[in-house]
Amino acid sequence: MDRLIVICFLLLFWSCKTDKKQDNDNPVLGDEVVTFIVNGYPEGHSLNDAIYISGDFEGWSGGREQFKLKQEHDFYAVSIPKYRKNINFKFTKGNWDVVECRSNGNPIENRKYAFSKLKDTVFVTIANWNHPENQSNNATAAPNVQVFAEAYLMPQLDRKRKISIYLPPDYEASNESYPVLYMHDGQNVFDVSTSYAGEWEVDETLNKIYTRTGFGLIVVAIDHGGEKRFAEYAPWDHEEHGKAEGDAYLNFIVNNLKPAIDKTYRTKSDARNTAIMGSSLGGLITHYAAFKYPNVFGKAGVFSPSYWCSQKVFEQVKSNEKLSNSRLYFLMGGLEDDRMLPNFHKMIDLLKDSNFNSENLKKNLVPEGNHDEKLWRENFEDAITWLFQLDKMNASKTSKEISENIVGKLDRYQPFPSKYIKPRPVDVWLPEDYSKDKKYAVLYMHDGQMLFDSNATWNKQEWKVDEWASKLMKEGKTKDFIVVGIHNIKELRWFDLFPQKAFKNLKKGTDITMLHDGYDGFNETLLNGDNYLKFLVKELKPFIDSKYPVYTDRENTFVAGSSMGGLMSMYAISEYPDVFSRAACISTHWVGSAPIENNPLPEAIFKYMEAHLPSSKTHRLYFDYGTETLDAHYPQYAPRVDAILKAKGYTNTNSRNLKFEGTDHSENSWNQRLDIPLTFLLSK
Repeated sequence: MDRLIVICFLLLFWSCKTDKKQDNDNPVLGDEVVTFIVNGYPEGHSLNDAIYISGDFEGWSGGREQFKLKQEHDFYAVSIPKYRKNINFKFTKGNWDVVECRSNGNPIENRKYAFSKLKDTVFVTIANWNHPENQSNNATAAPNVQVFAEAYLMPQLDRKRKISIYLPPDYEASNESYPVLYMHDGQNVFDVSTSYAGEWEVDETLNKIYTRTGFGLIVVAIDHGGEKRFAEYAPWDHEEHGKAEGDAYLNFIVNNLKPAIDKTYRTKSDARNTAIMGSSLGGLITHYAAFKYPNVFGKAGVFSPSYWCSQKVFEQVKSNEKLSNSRLYFLMGGLEDDRMLPNFHKMIDLLKDSNFNSENLKKNLVPEGNHDEKLWRENFEDAITWLFQLDKMNASKTSKEISENIVGKLDRYQPFPSKYIKPRPVDVWLPEDYSKDKKYAVLYMHDGQMLFDSNATWNKQEWKVDEWASKLMKEGKTKDFIVVGIHNIKELRWFDLFPQKAFKNLKKGTDITMLHDGYDGFNETLLNGDNYLKFLVKELKPFIDSKYPVYTDRENTFVAGSSMGGLMSMYAISEYPDVFSRAACISTHWVGSAPIENNPLPEAIFKYMEAHLPSSKTHRLYFDYGTETLDAHYPQYAPRVDAILKAKGYTNTNSRNLKFEGTDHSENSWNQRLDIPLTFLLSK
């Protein structure tokens, strides 16, 4: 009872004090006041420790003195007037090194409060404090994230800062150079244990993009400066927050950090391949950087920019002639506060009115989005895809253009109509001496845009199918054949090529959301492997059989592919054993999705094979695998594959499961050994 009386007295005292005068300069929008009372703490919390409230209403400082909670007996309290209609906040112990988190040590999303009454009271329980000494226990950074420097000198500001770097999965195994993305608020980029509001999962997202597309990107993440964050990310002085240090911060990136990164790593250092990205105040400094240094940063991801900090930002964009080649991606949540949205729309309208190249400008307004890491995390992939034009990487050339770069002739059907799958291009390769007076076997191959012309592929690599096929036929090592290449559609590739019936072997209750290789909104109904095969067997094959002088029987019909295409080739010969007599499954993607611990997919696939592989008396199966990059995950499954083949009656005469030591998961590796599976399938 005594405790309740004390709380009520202090509520009245603090509320009245807040109504009269605030000891800070934030403009108050109304008479509404909320009092937060912290009366629940984690085990081991000392009441001698100070607690602060930090949020968007005070610049996410981590702990300013005027927002220190007042402590009485065994609870803390602070009263916040209506600085904004909606506020986002967290409790700290004075800086972001010690911030409230979940009981398991993982970050919580921002707390939110919407002002709706004159006097309100909210009781708060803090589950745990994310102390630095506990952070390593919950680290989530991928293995290809490393620390570039724990304390890198920023001479312009006479400070030191931690710099982390993400390298593409194939960095160590290749000699390629990569574009670079510079990101602010580095604590939140890769690792949940260092974040104070959840992480962006940049490393996980880019690893999945690489797995699907082969696109590699270096990311340099610069930690923010805690209480110096506002100043470092502010391009212009602010009446409340003081002198701006944004110019000095960018000077450090451009003249110190970037040269060091370009010297240390294999980077594409030109503006077209250099991007910068950040959110909130980080979005503001990103915007400023894109306009001040267009010859350094040719791409910018401007997420939830804090344009409210200064109207001078609008003056800056009126002259944008130097940005003629820059690509700018703008993101905002529809539920962000009333200082954010109007300025966001004003900026986009201003850019359009000032004749900024509309093709290089993208506005993404997410209606249900809030000002938080969830919004930024969920739209990071879209931003990367647009900024680096990944959606255009697989754009096909005309038949004439490709025919000039291949041996033989190419017929392209674009798109090939289908009632089973989304229409896509199909290429039909014909040998140099092709004649309607001869008959040919047919090899169906997946990922058709990667087979013939490196000038038309996203990674400038190809299988060299035309060169190998021509050579082997001329040498008499194979029967005469043509190749039908079915293009993939990037965002549908996994759904089209996964062996659909293998999913039935997953144990009831398996969490399939972790198996979808990065596709949002995944569920089993999206799997389309059965329809993909119906397209191949019921639509494409009848067309080929009628259009070209080919053998139509099983003994002269083959299927091949790599990675997911390897899985689909196994699935095709198993589902349609009367159509296909032989299959080549190259670098077969036994993990089924992105490699994860305790992955149930390989076992589900193997159970399918045990039940459905075709008769060894009438069929041939070829499997192989490398040992580097993504292929490094495959050797562990070789004994299981061998055992299944043996149990099904396959021997060395009608099956292979070959290991290629030192080879990686790429077209360059596959084209170096393509003669082996082609000869195995098509020998006379």
